[in-house]
Amino acid sequence: MKKLIFLVLAGLLVSGCATQDVSEQGGAAVEQRDLLESKRKAEEEEARRRTQAAEQEEMNRKLDEERRRRAEAEAQAKSDAEIKALNQGSVNERPISDASSALKDPASLLAKRSVYYDYDRFDVREEFSAIVAAHADFLQENSKIRIRVEGNCDERGSTEYNLALGQRRADSVKRALTVLGVPANRIEAVSFGEEKPRATGQDEDSYAENRRSDIVYPGLQ
Repeated sequence: MKKLIFLVLAGLLVSGCATQDVSEQGGAAVEQRDLLESKRKAEEEEARRRTQAAEQEEMNRKLDEERRRRAEAEAQAKSDAEIKALNQGSVNERPISDASSALKDPASLLAKRSVYYDYDRFDVREEFSAIVAAHADFLQENSKIRIRVEGNCDERGSTEYNLALGQRRADSVKRALTVLGVPANRIEAVSFGEEKPRATGQDEDSYAENRRSDIVYPGLQ
């Protein structure tokens, strides 16, 4: 009888231990699952924050670009109005020289207003020297006329690089005109980079057409 009671108690003890082990294992599994779920949520939250930060950065970049474009457009409009007023006055002051008609004469070198460049270059090629000289002579004959030289690039290269290259191209024409006797304060040199393409294709002929400096006579063209 005692032996039977001992066996029953031993069985209960073993059963209790086994139940405790199973319970402990189950608790550990739940804890591990909770940890993994917390880690997953944290990673998702971090990914969401990074995405939002990237989207905000892109939005800020676009806003800055739009503000820059608007500022340039406003400055350009103001410059055009000022130069137009000056040029109209100068033509009226010099009736012996019909500047507007001279500029529109297709047989004159003055009708050619663009200087073209080799790829990634900004030096004025020899073939355009006569055109630059003709405009220099015209400006010296019409001493109150002001012009703007606009540098342009093809679409290859970054926006920043093309703006800088366009400025060097505009400056090269301005420098050539000043060497020929035109006062520098009558020439405004600006860059449009790749923003004012004359040809929209993506071939060498189109690229060559867009690598240029334009000589602009606001109010007289």
